[in-house]
Amino acid sequence: MTTRCRFAPSPTGRLHVGGARTALFNLLFARNTGGRMVMRSEDTDRVRSSIESERRIAEDLNWLGLGWDEGPDRGGPGAPYRQSERLGLYRSHVQQLLDAGLAYEAWETAEELQAQRQAAQKEKKAFRYHGGPVTETEAAAFRQKGRTPVIRLKSAGEDVAFVDAILGEVTVPKEDLDDFVVQKTDGFPTYHLAVVVDDHHMEITHVLRAQEHLMNTARHVLLYRAFGWSVPTHGHMPLVFSMSGTKMSKRDKAKAARAAVREAGLDAADLAERVGLTEEEARRFLKKKNDDVDLAQRIGDAVGAELPEIDVIDFRRGGYLPEALVNFLALLGWNPGDEREIMGLDELSEAFTLDRMGHTAAKFDRDKLRWMNGMYIREATPERLLSAMRDYLSFAGGPMYGLGDAALSRIIALYRERSPTLADLETQARFLFEAPAAWGPEKALRKHLLGEGLKRLAASRDVLSELEIWKESALEVALTELAERSCEGRMGKIAQPVRIALSGGPVSPPIFTVLEMLGKEECLARIDACLGAHEAQ
Repeated sequence: MTTRCRFAPSPTGRLHVGGARTALFNLLFARNTGGRMVMRSEDTDRVRSSIESERRIAEDLNWLGLGWDEGPDRGGPGAPYRQSERLGLYRSHVQQLLDAGLAYEAWETAEELQAQRQAAQKEKKAFRYHGGPVTETEAAAFRQKGRTPVIRLKSAGEDVAFVDAILGEVTVPKEDLDDFVVQKTDGFPTYHLAVVVDDHHMEITHVLRAQEHLMNTARHVLLYRAFGWSVPTHGHMPLVFSMSGTKMSKRDKAKAARAAVREAGLDAADLAERVGLTEEEARRFLKKKNDDVDLAQRIGDAVGAELPEIDVIDFRRGGYLPEALVNFLALLGWNPGDEREIMGLDELSEAFTLDRMGHTAAKFDRDKLRWMNGMYIREATPERLLSAMRDYLSFAGGPMYGLGDAALSRIIALYRERSPTLADLETQARFLFEAPAAWGPEKALRKHLLGEGLKRLAASRDVLSELEIWKESALEVALTELAERSCEGRMGKIAQPVRIALSGGPVSPPIFTVLEMLGKEECLARIDACLGAHEAQ
């Protein structure tokens, strides 16, 4: 039997890195076993789901290089692949459960259910629904009052046991299972009903997802049994936590944005004016009534805050290579069984097996990701880095965005060995386009610039001003001769003051390369500015 895996996101926003890891593991397992990968859009949230979010998720997956064989964009034997286009199928299966006496109409209002929850909370118990079917007379009375029922599956009243491909034998006690909803009042299916019907009809053989779905799987097993269907293999992967041991949540962005607003001393009116919101929108955000990710990002950009990278797009904007992020995600909860850490997608596919999956939560170590990304930057071909830098600059903008391929490639070559991300590369190279407004740090100034260093900088300026040929070779000859005349050939005594004047700090690419790239007029102007700022010292 051909392995069939699926990734089934809800199109309500950008792709979370945890979701990307789920897609990756499903793809790796499908490829390792010669199977197929299915993409399904679980878009039954009528308020939050959108085609635009579906497009963005597909864009994020394509950027990562994680493809699929069947899906909304390309069809396949299980079409349609959007749940909103399969409503008739779900309703027919709900009716099948009703006809078999395995499900029933439940008429409680939201207020009545809330009262049950509050009662359970008061008794410090987990909420379990304890209603049940009503008589035809009672149902008619509820209809007369304008109520619309949900449909609930009857609990089997027994423990649910299954063998998890990762965790082993799992048993969920009957006390943890109640009569759960399979169809909402609007006629739309719940997640539980839709996912089971879809997985069955799309002939999914392996359902691989995070451990947070473990309780859902028990409910799904009940549905499979109610329909008389075989249960696909389930495997529950370890969760991904931050280094602090908390779950990585999109709400972290809103939390960080609010902290930045507080630090900036802005109230709702100030925030509204700066971001272009109404005061009510700003107030709702500050009072934690709205954690919208896009809004948090807008606010973060407006107040100059660096928000935590949570979604795939954040890492793309942050200058990470997709192949590095994929490699890193693959090692969150899985290992190849040897010392390998740098592994491409093909190598990962060949090595991937479920028996190498861990059971405990994986930690998202950003320092390791930066290290790994730096490795990929250093090992990439010039053509690959140029393409990646173009993609990064399409988000970052800035003066490097308009450079031609030759100029941009030259800058990349200068910084690739020392840049953990493309954002770091762009930051380090920024002085090539923006003259420094300050020079430092203080320790470097005292060591290389102040005192004798300023005299050497002035002498270098005199020599450079006389040069007619502004090429690396000619620049090196001129400053080498100056070093031999004035400081016993110690080029650092000449180069460091010039480097600080041109770049603002003591670290840059080779000084003769920098001089040539900046041009004579710009170099002399920067040296003059530095001398003028420090002439009293």
